[in-house]
Amino acid sequence: MKKNILFLAMLAAATTLGFTACNNDDDKKDDNKEVVLPEQPYKEDAVVLKFTEENPVDYYIADENGETGYNVTELELTESGYYFVKLEKKRDQEVKATRANGAAEYFYLWGLYTKTDDGGYNLAGFGYISIAITTTGQAQVDMTIVTSAQGVTEVSVSVTVTPPPSNNDSQESVNLCRAWDILSTRVQIEGVSAFYQEKGCDLNSILAYIKEYANVKDHLDPDQVIEKIVFSENGTFSLLYRNENTDRATWRWVNEKTGQLGYDWEFGDMGYSFVDGTASVDLKPIGTPSQLKLYGKANDGNVQKAVTVTVNIQ
Repeated sequence: MKKNILFLAMLAAATTLGFTACNNDDDKKDDNKEVVLPEQPYKEDAVVLKFTEENPVDYYIADENGETGYNVTELELTESGYYFVKLEKKRDQEVKATRANGAAEYFYLWGLYTKTDDGGYNLAGFGYISIAITTTGQAQVDMTIVTSAQGVTEVSVSVTVTPPPSNNDSQESVNLCRAWDILSTRVQIEGVSAFYQEKGCDLNSILAYIKEYANVKDHLDPDQVIEKIVFSENGTFSLLYRNENTDRATWRWVNEKTGQLGYDWEFGDMGYSFVDGTASVDLKPIGTPSQLKLYGKANDGNVQKAVTVTVNIQ
């Protein structure tokens, strides 16, 4: 089992990765010093568009089995320049849904986008779109889509604009909502003197460590390495994996001033039973790593033990 177990006697070495010893001050924020991080380059462009069944947009993927047909049902542009396109399998091609699987009932294409001189957007690997939003919560979207099966498809369609959550646009939201690189990850289990720590965030190794000290029945596909975390004021929270998959959630502030937030996975628990939808952030000025902590529980016999996953991000 690939792992790097550090004991509490080695806490001094852990500080070289940006961690300090666990104490009662870990979760406290300096209320006397407000952190102001710069706004992201596409703050004014962030939007979520919902495509209706009355206006389907076709998307085809070619593989060794032929063509698989999908409908574009959602498109998100985030402040940090990432886009997410939700593809749902056409009803006559239904298969059992599996997470992060191209044959699932739905999955996401994602990548970076840039704004063009005419006010449209180039979505790398997907195509070009222009958006004209009305005051009635609708948008006219002109799309030039590039697919592996059909080449270039042009379509113009009316879609619904999904408003952001009510906690949008506070300074805390501006600070949080960006694409974060993962530096290192630490996992602590209540009552266990050893903790797990690694550079990056390899969920397979993390799960193996938790299974060594507590009973979880989760199973993960190989190569579940998270490289980036993307928060958006659209209310979305995305994990970007090295293998180009993504997992998505919605998030909300529980207490902005203390950094507490909640989130709900789109795919249920997504196999990560050791985190329960509660988290906190400690955001630092540029040049100092920030921290995202995900909280949960794992069973040890009939006893539940608290699990804390601390991710150093920048």
